[in-house]
Formats: sequence, C-alpha cells, structure tokens
Amino acid sequence: MATSNNLKIRSFIALPIPDPVRELLRGTIKNLDDDMGGRIRWVRPEGIHLTLKFMGDIDVTVINKLLSLLPAVTNGFTPFELTMAELGCFPNNRRPRVLWAGVKGNLNALRDLHIAIDSLVGDVGLPREQREFSPHLTLGRVNRNLSESHIRQIGQLIDTTDLPDNPSWTNQTVDLMRTELDPAGSRHYLVESFPMF
Repeated sequence: MATSNNLKIRSFIALPIPDPVRELLRGTIKNLDDDMGGRIRWVRPEGIHLTLKFMGDIDVTVINKLLSLLPAVTNGFTPFELTMAELGCFPNNRRPRVLWAGVKGNLNALRDLHIAIDSLVGDVGLPREQREFSPHLTLGRVNRNLSESHIRQIGQLIDTTDLPDNPSWTNQTVDLMRTELDPAGSRHYLVESFPMF
C-alpha cells in the first residue's frame, strides 16, 4: 500500500462470516424490516462481520505497520468455531439503539484473539479498547426521533424473534478492512486477509 503522510483510511479488523450465515441474516433482516416498517437503518448483508477492533480514520503509514505485524499475531492462533446465537439490542431491549445477532462457541479463543489484536493496535500508537469486548454481528441501527411506543415495539419484536437456524462455522482468517461512507450506508473493502494456523 502506498505511503502518504496525509492519507487517512477508515479501518477496522474483523472476522469474516461465511455466505450461509450471511444469507440467514439477510432473510432475518428482511423479515424484521417487514415488521418494523422502515424504522431501522439496516447494515448491508454483504457488510456484516464480527469486529475485533474498530480503528477509525488512521494514517496509511499505520495501515502499513499493521500489514507487517498482523501475521505474527494470527500465526499464534488456530482456527476456532463459532455458532450463531440469539438476537439482541444495545444498550438493551427496552431502549434499543443497535440490533445485533450474538455468537457462542469458542468464546475464550475469540476473546484471546481480541486481546492480542487490541494489544497490537496499542503498540502501533492507536487507543486501546476501554469497553468490555461484547462479540456480535451488527444488523442495524434504530432511526433517531422515534416515538417511545415505536422504540418499545422494536425491543419487543427482537425479544420474541428467533433465528430460523443456528449455523456454526470455523474462523480461519482475520481481515484488515477499510470503510467508505456514502448516503446509503457504509461499504467495506478487504485490505488483506491473515490466516490462522
């Protein structure tokens, strides 16, 4: 990647999810949207991922450092399995702002990977994570200025909606991603993928 002192790239590090999981979430989003009548800004299904570290707008020189250092981190991990879990909301189902699908499975390996990635990001001069890691797949964000009754309805719908299936998958890579913002929402692009062994 070319180096420039002025170029900033909106970036994050994530685990990709396989197409069958993506398609399940595509159907879930469609069904929820039918019930919620345009009250949610949905994530594009092709953009759904499990974020390990959001870095924001960072200099391309930092991206180049990460490209050289990430293999040493990912080589220290073996592939591990995750499974789709329940739907939920941040901060909670009574005051939904972000709708998500949870994951279960080898959460110890996932947390260890998150800690290693966060440590690496700190080593290249970026802020370390201050919040507790809460692994999830973001599905959508509740539109602002909704009435209290609409907000309650969204929380109740998430509370009573089950995923049609709970597929499992094996995580084999860690991806460095860049984001471009446009009026229709974020678009994510792969910078480089790093295998776990």
